[in-house]
Amino acid sequence: MIDYIRHLPVYFWTSVLMMVIIAFLAIVSGHLISKMDVKAKPSKPIAAILSAVDGYNKMIKSYIGRTWRYVAPLTLTLAIYVLLSNISGVFAVDTPTKYTSITFSLSIASFIIVQTAGFVSQGFGYLKGLFQPFPLLFPLNLVSEITPILSMALRLFGNIASGSIFLFLIYKLAGWFSVFLAPPMHLIFDIGFGAIQALVLVLLTIVFASTKVSEDDFVEE
Repeated sequence: MIDYIRHLPVYFWTSVLMMVIIAFLAIVSGHLISKMDVKAKPSKPIAAILSAVDGYNKMIKSYIGRTWRYVAPLTLTLAIYVLLSNISGVFAVDTPTKYTSITFSLSIASFIIVQTAGFVSQGFGYLKGLFQPFPLLFPLNLVSEITPILSMALRLFGNIASGSIFLFLIYKLAGWFSVFLAPPMHLIFDIGFGAIQALVLVLLTIVFASTKVSEDDFVEE
């Protein structure tokens, strides 16, 4: 067991570090917000967090309806994790999302969020959708539910891995000139493309989930 842990890949520990950072920030932010005086003016960091979370919740609600309370925290956590993982190359650590084991794990997490959103909204009646418009289409409907796992995983992997390969070539071929060439490339591929891919993964999860919830969820409470 100890030998197995010792030989775990670097990107695994980077991934664990990302999760620890997210958990730490969530706990600290939640503690500070819970201790706030409702009459006191919040500090700028807390105000920024509250505004960002409120804006995100409103966006999710516009897509998901009443089920937003279930979907919003899960997709926000997913978004933060993917973003931190994608831009981790800037800090000279192994980017987890350039490995298929991580991207497939993320796409499976997205799949679980989408499917469970349907159960939260409709209960077991959600399963009826797999047999519509008639039962003989069940195999095709099942395949259509599973294929996004593959497409989302490969999309994220392809974009992040290609950026990592390009940067590796710059460091390998440019020599000392990489000191000047690498920083703008990190800005484009790590931060720019990383943020875009995090946004794409989360938006796809939200859009897929919106197709699973009941129309009654959009009725004003």
